[in-house]
Amino acid sequence: MLTDFDPARPGKTVHDLGPIAGPPEGIAGEILCCINNGEGPSVLLLGGIHGDEYEAQIVLRRLAERLTPTDVSGRVIIIPSLNFPASQKGKRLSPFDGQNMNRCFPGKADGTPTERLCAFVTERLFPVVDLLIDVHAGGSDVSVVPMVFGFATQKSVVDDARLNRLMEAWGYRFVQHVDGIDETACGAAKLADLASIEVEGGGGRMKSEELTIMEDGLLRALADFGAIKPQLEPVPFAGVHFSAGSDGQYLAPAPALVEHCIELGDKVESGQLVARLHPIGGVSANALEIKAPVSGFVLRQTEHAFVAKGQLVGNIGSLI
Repeated sequence: MLTDFDPARPGKTVHDLGPIAGPPEGIAGEILCCINNGEGPSVLLLGGIHGDEYEAQIVLRRLAERLTPTDVSGRVIIIPSLNFPASQKGKRLSPFDGQNMNRCFPGKADGTPTERLCAFVTERLFPVVDLLIDVHAGGSDVSVVPMVFGFATQKSVVDDARLNRLMEAWGYRFVQHVDGIDETACGAAKLADLASIEVEGGGGRMKSEELTIMEDGLLRALADFGAIKPQLEPVPFAGVHFSAGSDGQYLAPAPALVEHCIELGDKVESGQLVARLHPIGGVSANALEIKAPVSGFVLRQTEHAFVAKGQLVGNIGSLI
């Protein structure tokens, strides 16, 4: 897989990931950009693990074009859209094997296209970096507040204390604490004793402000980590640390039309009205009121006016 790829080659090199997934008709390849400049930390930035999370792909492609070797101290590897087969078809999952890439790690070198791309990351890239930054967004289904969460082990180059300071350097309002899933990119990194941070933000329609927030956060964090020269002024952390579990989710009990009664990022109290679910048919116009199951901050909201039974309407994270 990419036998000509040398992560230690000085300067800036660009490689095509297309051969890893095979030559499916109607799909172009995707870039891997590797920038090396002397001594310093090594960072891997991944985007597009879910093909419909386009904010991350735009921002990482900007960084791949923008950053030069003189900007970098150490190594920065950027893949704007790892799941490029899905991205190029406007899909969340690969059109070739239907697999959820973020449940396929660590992958298989002789597996499906999705599994082969995952295996390339875990086998060729994880061993040559100190930190994984996995950049996500809400996708076509939900909008999500800008937030970060991370994982480290006792053997990671970046320990828990340093990881916590790094997440606060993003300048985001929300830092989440959550249990990982082994089959995700960050979960596989943890199993390999590689520290990782997942970035979230945006979703639904793309907005310039959300792209700027995501790009600025990455630039601040990379500078704080020492991987690039500072390009923005650091900002003091003025946010909150929180946890989010299934107890903070509010789901549709039946097919309905959603009216959100609070804004994304709002602080709410348990029992507060957060949404109304309007009937999809019949003679009654009475709406079902949805109350906040816990106190905290609204992290996600569905982007769909129509929701099916059991579909997420929103979720709330609680302060820790």
